[in-house]
Amino acid sequence: FELTYQAQIMPWLVVQPDFQYVHDPSGGMGDPSCPTRGIGNEAVFGLHTNVNF
Repeated sequence: FELTYQAQIMPWLVVQPDFQYVHDPSGGMGDPSCPTRGIGNEAVFGLHTNVNF
């Protein structure tokens, strides 16, 4: 699942926050450091900026 939005803050500046939620990122595989334990779901936050001169 991904949610993103692009906003032009100034004529020369664009900001794009991003949120991603990954359900079962390992595809059912175990954690390599502890095979009996599964890898949980993950949330990722990001921010992309674009500056034009």
